Amino acid sequence: MNALSVNDVVLTTAILLVIGVGMVSSLLLVPGKREAARDTFQAMLSMLIVAGTILMMFWGGALTLVPFLLILAFRTGYEATHVRLGAPAAVKVGVGAAVAAAMAMLSPILTIGLAGLWLLIFSRRVFVPNPSTGRLHALAEVALFPVIPMAILAFSALNPDLRPLVLIIYVLVELFDSCAYAVGKFLGRTPAFPVLSPRKTVEGLIGGALCLMVVVAGVTFWANLPVWPAILLTAAACGFGVAGDLGGSRLKRAGGVKDFPAVLKKQGGALDIFDSWIAAGAAISLLITLQNLL
Repeated sequence: MNALSVNDVVLTTAILLVIGVGMVSSLLLVPGKREAARDTFQAMLSMLIVAGTILMMFWGGALTLVPFLLILAFRTGYEATHVRLGAPAAVKVGVGAAVAAAMAMLSPILTIGLAGLWLLIFSRRVFVPNPSTGRLHALAEVALFPVIPMAILAFSALNPDLRPLVLIIYVLVELFDSCAYAVGKFLGRTPAFPVLSPRKTVEGLIGGALCLMVVVAGVTFWANLPVWPAILLTAAACGFGVAGDLGGSRLKRAGGVKDFPAVLKKQGGALDIFDSWIAAGAAISLLITLQNLL
């Protein structure tokens, strides 16, 4: 799928969004499900606003992407720190996150170094049974997610070879989220993550992933592109996207809040909106970058 250009992805996304709106709209015709369908449709409209903004940023190239990514890095760093350490520290970390993103855009070596730092922090979280709960620990958590992944995402989005892939991943995680939400709304019974994300259901996640894979397979077949690589990319985007969503939920739970500081009424904060994309985009593009280097 990375053989597609940004323009190809924008056009394909428009088609998928039309299909998605049509599918959700058709649920309004199901007796007894109209109220749930209306809620789903309203949530999807908010998603369409965000998706339209992202498509325009990528369509404009580096001229629009650079300021957008720097603002997003600042905002996500600010929000994550705000719920963990309060407003004064949030501004400083937000600025630091924007600086890290700017440096990553300029230096592939620094991006690899940031990935190594992320691995060290993650390893400590896994192998140290009782980590501290002080200020340094909170800053390390924020660096783990979203600051370092956001910097890696910024590097990837500015790389002409990776840019279409980063946009594809955004489309995949957003469609997966919408599909999982819709399926869970109607069929969800079993909580998938009762502590971190109680509204997510096993049925919603599995059903959403399967629905998305069917759509992706159909689109890639229609476009005469390899189907199985597209399916594997979709599965990876779904998996890493869920990990990013849980990372955001963990920060909110640690800070004792329901949402990050809001930027959009129906969507919440920037980290509520982009957590899945940040994780999936950073992880997949980094893996491909490392594969190309080896």
